[in-house]
Amino acid sequence: MSGLSVGMFLFLVSVGMSLIFGVTRIVNLAHGSFYMVGAYLMVTLVEVLPDRPWAFWLALLVAPLGVALLGAVIEVGLLRLIYHRDPLMQLILTFGLILVISTLVLLAWGPDNKSVSRPDALAGSVPIFGQPFPSYYLLVLGLAPVVALGLWLIFYRTR
Repeated sequence: MSGLSVGMFLFLVSVGMSLIFGVTRIVNLAHGSFYMVGAYLMVTLVEVLPDRPWAFWLALLVAPLGVALLGAVIEVGLLRLIYHRDPLMQLILTFGLILVISTLVLLAWGPDNKSVSRPDALAGSVPIFGQPFPSYYLLVLGLAPVVALGLWLIFYRTR
């Protein structure tokens, strides 16, 4: 079951990259860097709101908005300049973004790994087929099909 959860998580990451390519026709090599920024934003938000049981959930909602804002700034400021250029230029630019974003994250948050404690609602485990299964995996298992269905409805049931 944990392998299925990891597969669902990879689906959530890859569907974002596929959507970006489908809309902009740019292979965004920096896609993972945006996830990294989101993770660090989440860590920061949880650290700013210590000892609040809702801090994790608020950060889970706010961090993607911060990444969306960063993505919008990069799209308007950089990516629009290369939409009709050679695809190699697009790859070079997005690779450069990896280097810039990684360096900025290193400067802002330092070289140490950071993590966020799971909220109480996701801290335990659930027995499935006699084996303990982490509750947070169930969140991913439930979220990925909802995202897939939502995207299907958007693409095939709207104009």
